[in-house]
This record gives sequence, structure tokens and C-alpha cells, in this order.
Amino acid sequence: MRAWLLFFLLVIGLITLSPYSILAKETNAVINKHDQTTILSDSDTYDGRKELTLGLRIKLDPKWHTYWINPGDAGEPASVFVTVNDDPKAQEGKIEWPSPEPLSENGLMSYIYKGDVILPFKMSVPQDQMNKSLKLKLKARWLVCADVCIPEEGEFALELPQGKASESKEAVLIQQALSQKPQPSPWDVHITPIGELWIQNGKINPLHMTHAWFMPEKSGMIDQVAPQTVMIKPGLLTLGLKPLHQLDASKPLGGILAIQDEHQKIKHFSVQASVASLPTSAKQPTGLFILIGSAFLGGILLNLMPCVFPVIAMKLLSLSRIGQDHITMRYKSSFAYTAGILCSFVAMALAFVGLRWIGSQFGWGFQFQSVGFVVLLCWLLFVIALNFLGVFNVQLSLNSVSLNNKTIGYISDFFTGLLAVLVATPCTAPFMGIAIAGALNAPLWISILIFIGMGLGLALPYVLFACIPSFARILPRPGLWMDILKQFLAFPLLLSCLWLAWVVYQHQQPMSFLILLTGFVGLGFIAWGIGLIQQLYMQGTYRIFRNFIGVLILLIIGLLGGGFYFFVHDDPTLSIASIKEDAIPFSEQKLEELRREHKPVFINMTASWCLTCMVNDKVALSSEKVQKAFKNHHITYMVGDWTQYDKSIGDFLKAHGREGVPLYIYYPAEGKPKILPQILTPQIVIDYLFDPKR
Repeated sequence: MRAWLLFFLLVIGLITLSPYSILAKETNAVINKHDQTTILSDSDTYDGRKELTLGLRIKLDPKWHTYWINPGDAGEPASVFVTVNDDPKAQEGKIEWPSPEPLSENGLMSYIYKGDVILPFKMSVPQDQMNKSLKLKLKARWLVCADVCIPEEGEFALELPQGKASESKEAVLIQQALSQKPQPSPWDVHITPIGELWIQNGKINPLHMTHAWFMPEKSGMIDQVAPQTVMIKPGLLTLGLKPLHQLDASKPLGGILAIQDEHQKIKHFSVQASVASLPTSAKQPTGLFILIGSAFLGGILLNLMPCVFPVIAMKLLSLSRIGQDHITMRYKSSFAYTAGILCSFVAMALAFVGLRWIGSQFGWGFQFQSVGFVVLLCWLLFVIALNFLGVFNVQLSLNSVSLNNKTIGYISDFFTGLLAVLVATPCTAPFMGIAIAGALNAPLWISILIFIGMGLGLALPYVLFACIPSFARILPRPGLWMDILKQFLAFPLLLSCLWLAWVVYQHQQPMSFLILLTGFVGLGFIAWGIGLIQQLYMQGTYRIFRNFIGVLILLIIGLLGGGFYFFVHDDPTLSIASIKEDAIPFSEQKLEELRREHKPVFINMTASWCLTCMVNDKVALSSEKVQKAFKNHHITYMVGDWTQYDKSIGDFLKAHGREGVPLYIYYPAEGKPKILPQILTPQIVIDYLFDPKR
């Protein structure tokens, strides 16, 4: 009896150790250094079904992973081949891929699984084998990676005796893996030809959706590591992707859309995004009259922003000049000034729409990201300041009855309006954010209307002072005080030159900065020379000397022009403005990592040419009270410097409904992000950090 028992146990042991036999419905494991792999079955028996569901189970060591159907920029997906009852022809198992997680490292994006991974797959039973017991032989290949990648493979055997369906104890594991597949999308999903994935549906609510990202099922379709800028509004979700080539309108873009809710839970949806342009109605969620009204109020408040102080100084001089003139002349002066502002804003609208049409993503104040523009504007204000100080004289007076002088005065008013817009664009006043975002994402005619509204707001204060008699009577009669005021108002212009020179310095281009400073000397000589020629001409003397000075002026103009052409450029030679010691540079990937770890983050989108940004930084963000709050509550302070153009920052601004800086966002450890006002105080920042009602 004992001999028979020992023989039975020996047979059982041999069967168990055989790589091609199994009594349970999980095969023997293929054991490797960093993983062990088996095949699961959802049934203990085979009941004649046409299709079977099995599972490839890979138990990975910590810090190791395997790959999704689209492994990303590197990797390889798993595969399984099955033969039934020694059929010489093997079939490939159709893997039902669960939703992966993205992994971004070393500039590459991968889509991975970690831990105990089960990849369910389906196989078909040949017609002539459907009434028999099944002996399955399976061969699988998979890749495991950490710091290095190791290709693995294994052979497995599985027997399913014929009989009534009987669920195996491993079936629950397979069903759990199947439940992790992405759900069919409840919405129609589209993508624009330039790569903006969008959904328009009344159930989309930014209160319940805080973030989203897309994982393509095929590699080579989009730049997988590029930041994906998300914007969620009531009824509209857009996600900015970067296609690697022109999208085929006849072929939808397949993949998984992951959406994170306010509780940090993530749902995955299987989508097939058809190529279609974003509807105009989706681009205009805010009413046109609200946008124009916001633009008008923002334009009025723009007069109070520090960027426009030098132009206000120029208009104060203009008011002193026309205060005693006939009402008709004041009307014409204010009309010319307003026309200059409106022409500049309309040209800006055309430029923005044109740049967006060709694919560029420039935002409000983009011209200050060009060193060449800043240098030229700085020189222009310097020349005007020298004129105000009397170094040379340009007659713009309207006091004369001369038609020529009147015409010159109106031209001066027109160009003052143009200049007002040029120096105003680094600033963003309250109400302007929504208006600018609406204008830059609207059809051309709507953009023009919104910018015209902003221009009318900017011009309104001067028009009121110039055209209302009670205001004009406040000003004293012309006299010596006008010359003194003119000279005094040169100093706000010189302060503006100092600010613009600092902006050039922040671009970290030594040659551009040297050319700027050299230009001050050259322009100073040119202004002095012109003034001297004017004096000698009035006296009718020293004609040869006047000609000599004129030749020197032309030579200096040529030298400055040559230096500007050859040495002033927009390519940075060093890094942009340095980040504070207590802050880290903005990175979309780093932000995502911190949010997944439920760490609070405060983002400051700024630029050295944005005076509002600089004031907020000095008064509020750098204050001891705010910095102490950041440190005590372990809030990561992240700074995005837009002094020079950075597409990732531009995309981030656009995703949050802004087209320019400043932008301040606080991401708490739990809950939805909070966008702070554009004008800050320490108490405002503290309130947004800790007041749950904000």
C-alpha cells in the first residue's frame, strides 16, 4: 500500500514539475531575475465555446516595468502565440490592453505597467477542435525595464478538459484586468488639423474635471513627450497635442483620453478622434459684448499702469499745448490721437491672427521678447526725451495758425497714439485677460472689434480732458511754465529708457546691450548736432561747418544701423533671467509629477519686461510673510520666465485662458486649482493659499 502511495506522489510531482502540464488553471511560472510569468485561464473546463479568455501574468520586481501596446518612445509590447491540440499553425492572442500609466524620463515618454500585471487576451478555437478537450501550448515574449531593459520569453502548457463551463479561481483576476480597460468614450472626440483635440458636450464641467491627457495607441503620430496643454470650460474640453506630421482627415487618431476629477481619481476613455476644425461656437464661450466691454474697461485702466506713464507724460504736454485752443482744434487733436491708438490696435489684431494662422503661438506683449524691438523703442524714447530737454527742436506746436504747423501737430498726436500702444503692451490691466484671450482665439472681425474696444478705453481719458470745456479751463494760459513742464516730462521718458535697457540686459546678450549703450552716445551726438545746425541755420552762419556736422550725423547713423543689423539678435547666448533660489523653473512634466504626489504648487508666470509682474514680485511674492508661508507648508514655488519666447509657457498660458503675463496659479494638495488676481498683495496671496472659500 505504501509503495502505491509513494508511486502516486512521485507521478504527481513529475506532472507538477513538467513545463507542459498543469492541473490548476495557472501554469507553472517562468522565473527570471526580475520577474516571474504565468498564463491564467478564466475557466477550469472547456464547454465548446468559439473564443477563450486567458491572461498573461507578469509579476515584476519593484522599480521594474513592462509596456503597453504603444510602448512610447522606447520599449516593446508583449505578445502571445497559441497552438491548439498540436495544430502546427499558431495563432496570436488578441491582448485586451488595460490602461497604462505614462512615464516621462530622460526626455522620453513611455506607457507602462508596474507590479502584478495581467494582460488578458482572447484566442479562437478551430472549428474541428470545438467538441474536444483542449491542450494549449503557448509562447510569450515580453520586455522588462528599469535602468536597463531585458527581453524575456517563455513556453507554457495548459489543459482544459471538455465539460460544462466552470469558472476558475483565477477568473476574478482576469475580470479585474478587463475592468481596467479604457471605457468607450461617451462623447464625440475630434482633433483639429494642427493637433488640438477637442470635445464639445454639455456634461463637461470644469468643477468636476481638473486635468486631462492623451496616450496614442500608435507611436509616431504625435510628439509624445511634448507638454499637452489642457483647457476645460463649461461644455468644452481642448487638449493641445503636437502632431509629428499632417493628420490624415480620413483616418481618426486612436488612443486613450485620461481625465482626472476633483478627487484626483482618473478615468480612461478609448477614443477615435476624427479630424475636424474647432467650431466657432466653441471658440466663443463668452459673449461678444462682454468681451468688448471687458476690453474697454481694461483699456481705461491701462492708463494707470506703469508701462504707459511716459505716454501720459507726453499727453500732459499736449494738453497744456491745446488747452487754450479753439474747441474744434481740440476735437481734431483728440481724434488724431485716438486714430493712432486704433490703427495700432487693428494692426496688432491682424498680426496676431496672421501669426496664429501660420501656426505661431505668440501672446500679448510678444514684441518685448525681441531684443531688436526693445532696443529700437528705447532709442526712440531717448530721442524724444532729448527733444523735450531742448537739445534739438521739432516744432509740433498747434498754437500757430499756420496750416503746416497744425498738420504737423495732428501727425504728432497720431504717432503719440501709436507709441502709447507700443509701450502699453507689456502690461495687462484688470479685465484685459478675458478680452485678450477671447480676441486671440476668435475670427478676425471679432478680434478687431475687441481690440478697437480696448483702444477706445485707452484713448478715453485724453479725449475727455481735451473735448470737455470745463476740463480745458482748468489749465493755465500758455507761458514759460509750458517749457519748464516740457523739460520736466523728459525724465519719465528717461526712466522708461532705463527700464527698457534693463529688459535688454535680462535677455543676457552682451553685444546687444553694448550696442544699446553705444546708441545712447551716438543719438546724443546726433541730437546735439541737429540742435547746433538749427541754431547756426537761424543765424545764417558757418555753412561749411553745418555741412560737416551733417556728414558726421549721417556717418553715425550708418554705424548705429550697421551695429544694430549685425549684432542685435534674438538668439540667447546665455540662460534667461535667473530663477530665485527658493524657486524652481517651470516644467509641465515636473508640475504633473508634483500633482500626482499631491504636493501643493504655486506657479508664477512672469517676464522681466512686465512691470506689473515685477511690482507683484517685489511687493507680494518676495515678501517675508508669503515666503514663510511657502516654506512652512512645503509649497513648491515654480517660476515660468517668459522674457524670451518659450512655447511651453505660451501653451500653458493659453490653456488657462490667458495670452500674456502675469498669471498666478495655486495648486493645493487636494482640490481644484486657484487662479489669483493680476494685482497682488501679501494678504491676497495668503488668502488664496489658506481660505477655502477662494
